[in-house]
Amino acid sequence: MIAFCEKCHGMVTYSIKTIILKKEIKEKTCKFQGMKAYCTECGNELFVASIHDQNLIRLEKEYKNSNGCK
Repeated sequence: MIAFCEKCHGMVTYSIKTIILKKEIKEKTCKFQGMKAYCTECGNELFVASIHDQNLIRLEKEYKNSNGCK
């Protein structure tokens, strides 16, 4: 798994950590289990489109399952 690190200024490998994310939708806070990618060289958080897309799918599922969250 390789992505661009803005801090290292190059393509690096990354690790993925599972964390609890919070997002506000229509004035309600949704908590869901999501993922974040981190550079294995410097530890900087990276943007990885596929991880971002998966998090959006998980958020949508949580929103629908909890009737608009709490």
